[in-house]
Amino acid sequence: MTKIIYVSVRPEETRMGLVEEGRLRDYAVERRNTDNLVGNVYRGQVCNVVPGIQAAFVDLDVGKNGFLTLKKEEKLSQGQMILVQVVKDARGSKGPAITRNITLPGRYVVLEPFGSRISLSRKIESKTKRSQLREWASQVLPPKMGLVLRTAAASADKKEIQADVENQLHSWKILLRRSKLGRGPHLLYRELDLSIRMIRDYVTEDVQKIVVDDVTIYHTLTNMLKEMGLPQIEVKLYSGTDDLFSSYQLDEEIESMSDRVVWLPGGGYLVFDYTEAMTVVDVNSGRYSGGGDRDETGMATNREAAVEIARQLRLRDIGGIIVADFIDMDTQEEQEEILQILRKEFASDKMKPKVIDITSLNLVEMTRMKARKNLASVLYSTCPTCRGSGRVLSPETVYVEIRRRLRSIFAEGNMSHSLLITVHPMVYSWIMEQGVKDMEREFSCKIKTASDAALDIGVFTILAADH
Repeated sequence: MTKIIYVSVRPEETRMGLVEEGRLRDYAVERRNTDNLVGNVYRGQVCNVVPGIQAAFVDLDVGKNGFLTLKKEEKLSQGQMILVQVVKDARGSKGPAITRNITLPGRYVVLEPFGSRISLSRKIESKTKRSQLREWASQVLPPKMGLVLRTAAASADKKEIQADVENQLHSWKILLRRSKLGRGPHLLYRELDLSIRMIRDYVTEDVQKIVVDDVTIYHTLTNMLKEMGLPQIEVKLYSGTDDLFSSYQLDEEIESMSDRVVWLPGGGYLVFDYTEAMTVVDVNSGRYSGGGDRDETGMATNREAAVEIARQLRLRDIGGIIVADFIDMDTQEEQEEILQILRKEFASDKMKPKVIDITSLNLVEMTRMKARKNLASVLYSTCPTCRGSGRVLSPETVYVEIRRRLRSIFAEGNMSHSLLITVHPMVYSWIMEQGVKDMEREFSCKIKTASDAALDIGVFTILAADH
């Protein structure tokens, strides 16, 4: 499988794309002026403990207080200083979600200073290799600490893994030292930026090439790959005048990630809808061109949909609860086939999506970890006209509202022989075709209309035009 990573670094943002077999598989954007707190470790001060919800609010000196879920046996007091790590960025009125189970990720291991277990990536399948790694880790890890051996550890030299463990232990010692300095809440450890995290989290032996458009990052990545024992991976410095992602024809695919409708190869399509509580994906057969009877068409579309849903969740970085409404499946075998496709496609997703169940109505329930802001919240703001609903008032609805308002005006005795009504261009077209004559008959006055594109579609003005 051909894997290429593209990294574009600009003063205002960093973008990363992972392409597998010519298709974009992962995409991330990190803006300079946006607070990305996930992974940061703080010395925080407990502001308030709320037994009713078994949680505490903790001042991190970042604006909004962090939200800490407490275990039943966990006791905290107001004013207490504690070490915490951000696991989910702030959203809307909610502060960042935090944990006391701190983790320090490296290339091959994840150190858990307050842990007690040695665990291994599920992708390390060899029982012999798992046993060897577990035995080795138990010998090098200090007591009363936990360690996760990542997938890359399976093919790494023991010396490389040892060095990674020592790096994380060194980082932990520095963090503890900083926690004893100064007063009040403050930052102790900052997570790496996107271009370096990409090497840690995405680069494996099957990556053929990394293309980057920044000379400093180019040299950094080249040196890191040599230190990691991966000099065979080519690092190419892009020096073209066009944007990196445009030059490699990736922009069109990136722009389509904000589309509500996603077309499938056979002619079916997906529809994505977002709510505060969950993401809903509707599967439709559309103009499926594969032939066969209705049941075969439905299953063929469902198979394509399962693959593409897994891909889109990664690309759009959709987290939380996801419900997919598949085309009707008549047998348990058909349902199980779709669930297996989803599980297979989810296996390489670092945000650990899970297939929960499928209902009798063919609704597949899934969850996916939600940490950083998803792509939509990074790229878009809530529409001031529709207030995030995705809908605006129809021209006819606005026209009906204008007539209601006119009745109120005339009922109050504020009559005029001539009125000027200014509306959005879409409403103007509708009124000119449908409504002016009717309003003039009802209110026995001359009505003039004007169009103003600066108005929101639901906004209008009514002025006396007698003079």
